[in-house]
Amino acid sequence: MSGFWNYTYCIHCDDLTLIEQTLTRLLEQEGCHRITLPELAVDVEELRQNPWLLCDEVWTFALFVGNYGWTIVKILPEEILCQRAINADHPRLSTLARQIGCNTFYVGLYEYGGILMETDATGDIFISGSVSEEYLQEGKFFDEQINLVDPIQSLEQMKLIYSKVPQRFFLLNIPEQMQKAEQELKEEKDKSFDEWQEQFLDEYTKRYFYLMTPDKLEKWKARFRQNRNQVFNKKGGNQLFRAWSSAYTWHDFKDMGSGFQLFERAIGRLLGGTPSYWYLGRDPLIYRAYTQQKQLEADGAKLLYFRPIQ
Repeated sequence: MSGFWNYTYCIHCDDLTLIEQTLTRLLEQEGCHRITLPELAVDVEELRQNPWLLCDEVWTFALFVGNYGWTIVKILPEEILCQRAINADHPRLSTLARQIGCNTFYVGLYEYGGILMETDATGDIFISGSVSEEYLQEGKFFDEQINLVDPIQSLEQMKLIYSKVPQRFFLLNIPEQMQKAEQELKEEKDKSFDEWQEQFLDEYTKRYFYLMTPDKLEKWKARFRQNRNQVFNKKGGNQLFRAWSSAYTWHDFKDMGSGFQLFERAIGRLLGGTPSYWYLGRDPLIYRAYTQQKQLEADGAKLLYFRPIQ
């Protein structure tokens, strides 16, 4: 995954051929044309670094087999299904869901904020989340109104909000394991943090507080657990804070995220399939299409290419 960004569609249909046919019909009705992968006119490594070079020439879709009957869809340009076709009054994802007759949703994770666009089998949509002010105009995500805005919070507000996992899906009637996915990942993250912190406290106190009696050590640890910030501000707190921060920075669980990022990772882990293409990492979709096509097909993926309207 690239740092703070990820763009993924989920379709509650495991018939990849039906999805392929419906997507093809939908885009051809707009004037797009299904094509084969164009001959590459730029260096492949340049495409890896700049995957948008060919977006005016080709739109790339990849359908991946997910878990629990869901199909995972990756696209470049990433959010064209969230946008409306010319003269349409609803996003393409709404039309796609209605024509297939199933629930769909889009998860967009950004450096600041995240968007969840839900679409049911009738084509109704519900959008929750937030994007940065640079892209957010009049409370909209492209042409669609955001129904529930999750504003970017301060660190202290985030701690308060996410002490309990918020509701994410408001339109779709989703299975219980999807409802619980974020809570379970949060509990896993909290447990991992608690275990790491106990190990840190044991190692730190053995090194610096070896003359302290066991009872006093336990009382000090209890104060630390209850309010680290106060302990950091006391005498010797700077050294303790530096040691704690350094150890925390290098620990794997810090990458599990918080807030919307936690939700996105939880859903990705649950639905991503085996192998999972929820995250494409350093190899963008169009780069993979040129360099890893056989592997993608061996993993059950369907690759579709369209020439957009010029």
